[in-house]
Amino acid sequence: MFLSVAGKKFHPLRLGLASIRRQHFSSSSLSPQSSYVDAVACFQSIVGSNNVLDGREETTETAGYLKGARLGSGKAIAIARPTKLQQVPKILQAAVDAGCVVVVQGSNTGLTGGSVPRNSDGDERPTVIISMKNLDAIVPVDDGEKVFCSAGVGLASLKNFVAENFPDRQSHSTLGSNFLNPTTAAGVAFGSGGTQIRKGPSCTERALYLKVNEQGQVKVVNTLGIKDLDSQEGEFEFVSDNDRDGVIPDLDSFIDTFDGATVQNDKNFRSNATYGTSQSHVTNYKNILCTINDNLTRFNADTEGLECNRSEGKVLILATIHDTFKSPSKTKSYWISFEDLETATQFKTQVCLANPDELPESIEYMDRGCFEIIDQAGRLMGHFIKMFGADSPLVNKGWDIKLKIEALPGLAKLPDTLQYHINNLFPAVLPKAVMELGRAQNRHHHILTTMGDYGDGSLDSFEERFNKFRKHHERNLDVHELTSPSENNGANAFRYVAAAAFQTYCVGKNLEGISVDYALPKNDSRAPTLPPSTKDRLAKRMRYSHFACNVVHEDLAYERGADAYGAKMELKRVVDEERGGGLPSEHGHGTEYVAPPQTKKRWMEMDPLNVMNPGLGGLSAKYQYK
Repeated sequence: MFLSVAGKKFHPLRLGLASIRRQHFSSSSLSPQSSYVDAVACFQSIVGSNNVLDGREETTETAGYLKGARLGSGKAIAIARPTKLQQVPKILQAAVDAGCVVVVQGSNTGLTGGSVPRNSDGDERPTVIISMKNLDAIVPVDDGEKVFCSAGVGLASLKNFVAENFPDRQSHSTLGSNFLNPTTAAGVAFGSGGTQIRKGPSCTERALYLKVNEQGQVKVVNTLGIKDLDSQEGEFEFVSDNDRDGVIPDLDSFIDTFDGATVQNDKNFRSNATYGTSQSHVTNYKNILCTINDNLTRFNADTEGLECNRSEGKVLILATIHDTFKSPSKTKSYWISFEDLETATQFKTQVCLANPDELPESIEYMDRGCFEIIDQAGRLMGHFIKMFGADSPLVNKGWDIKLKIEALPGLAKLPDTLQYHINNLFPAVLPKAVMELGRAQNRHHHILTTMGDYGDGSLDSFEERFNKFRKHHERNLDVHELTSPSENNGANAFRYVAAAAFQTYCVGKNLEGISVDYALPKNDSRAPTLPPSTKDRLAKRMRYSHFACNVVHEDLAYERGADAYGAKMELKRVVDEERGGGLPSEHGHGTEYVAPPQTKKRWMEMDPLNVMNPGLGGLSAKYQYK
């Protein structure tokens, strides 16, 4: 495939890796030399000039691509925004042939620096960002029992699509960050689990993805298992000048003609008899969850499954197939406040996880520190989500406005500072009765749980176990049933804003915050004991978790001048070495966590040249991991 660039012929595949290494790209200066001009012109010829941004400077337009949601930032010679699936392998091949590294983004909601350029560790290769957000097609599979999702489909968008077209079904993941519309592909790449314990972590054996081999050639892997899109299955080489035949052009053609009016007719996808029989969620998760032992339920360093799962950007996911799930006919939700963590843990094991066929929808835990910080710094955002819903585009738009303000010179802290100081002008997000439970002196641990009725007696069985437990532990707990939509929305919004409220709290009080994401063994929910060295100038500690699977998010706020980084490293050491935990549990390794050897080996086999998201998980950022 020849591309016309500045009046001359440019063939990406013939640049060759030898010439690439002789080019004088510099990630520190990213100067517009002839090689840079040729590469950017090539990207523009593929996706159009309007869909290539200059990422060499952070502006209000580019900040959302160059800066991480919590940490990390860098520069890129180009931010490519494809609108067709078949453009993606062309961009990837051109970027590799031009000596660039590639960072793939969905909504850029990652919290550990792994979804933005790093430009560090002595690696001088320039970065190209490929944003997948425009690729947002959703197609029902097998009459809505499953769904096909292009890589840019957001979880909130998917949830709304399934609810609108298949009211008796639910989509897969519900995360605390749903209001940011994180993508389905990112969920697979990072193994996110979220709140929905009946469905398990995001995982599928049915996918379409790209990888780069040792010769610098883009390979395609197709295990979607879709009838009429199975002329190419398994792994095969991408042919750059074939725009008509094959699974990727065929998908583009189908998506171009698909619209909402065809959802309920026969023009939907059907699973085939090859890869179409593979699982598209962890079917045994319920049994894993209810077997209480010293194993971890889920964590990001898990090396099982198709290589796109927990790949963290070392392959490029184009599309995935996911199961949908039967909706309950009704639900009941409870806020339960406990005197001690031991009683809360007994409630989890004796009531919630007593039967793998009778699992609640969710079991979310918050300690007193979490309760206090959300109430003191999260009211504005909490009410916004309570009013419009976590899946509303309005909430996502509000967050985008916040990011644009923060990108302006000198205004990085303005939105959080303002939110903190006007917080108490708003009423509490939680109902009055729940606020009283949260503030009670002898109620330090809180659980928000929802149980569904599936017509199989599981709700009745849950309530029977729950009532017996309440009678036996009546001095150690208080219960408030959330009976109205307002109460339910408020409680869920309160939990959803935990991470954002912590950031607002730290900015408002001029504290330095650190965050650690980890999984603990299933039989031990105790908070890790902080060593004395980490308690110096510690202002606040908050813990919240997906309680059923013991996946914990812990935030520590330190006074300025304290060794917050050292405290973070020490907490990680305690979790790993003393408590038998796994780090991270669902946020991705990024630049924050060192992956174990078997995980590093798996990533290096996926990406032998180290051109895909280099430098994550403690791996070298340099070419071929040198």
